Amino acid sequence: MVKLLQIVWNFPDTIKRPFGMYYFYWPVREATLRGWQAEVLTFQIDQRQPLKEVIDGIHVTRCPLERRRRYLFSWPYIRALLTTNADIIHTHGYGAGLSELAILLARLRGRKVIFTPHLHIYPYRRPLRELYDRTIGRFLFNLSDHVIVFTEYTRSYLIAMGVRPEKLRVVPHVARPEVFESGSDDEQPGKLLREAGCTGSPLILGVGQLIKRKGWEYSVCCLPAIVERFPQAVLLILGYSSPNEPAFPDELMQLASKLGVQDHLLIRLNNSAEFVKDAYRSATLMTLPSLVESFGIVLLEALAAGLPVVAHNGTGIPCIIDDGVTGRVVDVRDTAQYTAVLLNMLGDDAERVRMGAAGRQQALTRFSLETVAEQLFVCFNPSSESSSPSAPAAFLEESVSIKS
Repeated sequence: MVKLLQIVWNFPDTIKRPFGMYYFYWPVREATLRGWQAEVLTFQIDQRQPLKEVIDGIHVTRCPLERRRRYLFSWPYIRALLTTNADIIHTHGYGAGLSELAILLARLRGRKVIFTPHLHIYPYRRPLRELYDRTIGRFLFNLSDHVIVFTEYTRSYLIAMGVRPEKLRVVPHVARPEVFESGSDDEQPGKLLREAGCTGSPLILGVGQLIKRKGWEYSVCCLPAIVERFPQAVLLILGYSSPNEPAFPDELMQLASKLGVQDHLLIRLNNSAEFVKDAYRSATLMTLPSLVESFGIVLLEALAAGLPVVAHNGTGIPCIIDDGVTGRVVDVRDTAQYTAVLLNMLGDDAERVRMGAAGRQQALTRFSLETVAEQLFVCFNPSSESSSPSAPAAFLEESVSIKS
């Protein structure tokens, strides 16, 4: 029996809920369905979490975190890595020591290691971060058997950083179309929105963190022209604020007030999954003006809900949204162009229906669990030859290459 150990920073008991961390759940659940033994090594983020738990046949071990110590110095975590008898180690995360240590110990012990970094690529990276990517990061990427990235955009970046192309595999996130299927006659689209006073015609939906790099101000700048043509239009942004930019939601409202459209901008923080689901099912279209998005799970959510998308044409977004098929990708910094595309989409019911149906079809095929699982488990195949040399040779080879 093949044994898979997945390493993540958190694996709560809510892992299967809509709009949660399902991307950590499905690979190990799929492994159990294939007859593998699946374990998760994670951390006790909340003291109420049990140190050991079994979720759907997945054995979860949570390492307690000592105060003032980071993941890298969690001794229970180190002991678990040194004693595991897993055939395959799949580690998530990058830059905090979690995966770095897992990769080093896995290779020293001759274990097959799959690395999913979840890194965000900024167009203008801080010099120290790019130096890390070109040195330590490059070393770890090349030391892994396979590196899982979510888009060709990220793959191209890592190749430019010196990662070997044969190490990289593009495996997207999984869409969950079943989330948006009505479970009862009482589950009518728009009910929760109406109760909260979050209605508009048309209703433009934005979902994501309330921070500047998400580009929400560009959407707000489109509102005056949209309201002129559609007097009842509303831009509804659902998300959560960042401790680093706590004033940003207020800044957006101030911008809307300055433009005279404050009554047409609604911002709601920390929403329930049921409310978010209702918004997806009720909106006219979704917009994502994010300037930096390595993937954008909210894009998959829109596709799964059959909702057409207007999004920024940079970073990883065009790898998910097919321009003219499932939505439109434009340079949102060009307010005139962004506004024109939104107006055209809002005024063309047939086009929105066509794009929404195409998006839903992609959620059922291209981004389905069955399709994505097959791509991932090609990398997991324990009988395939490793693309890495033996452990000592791998360290020597990568240590030499990193100096070149």
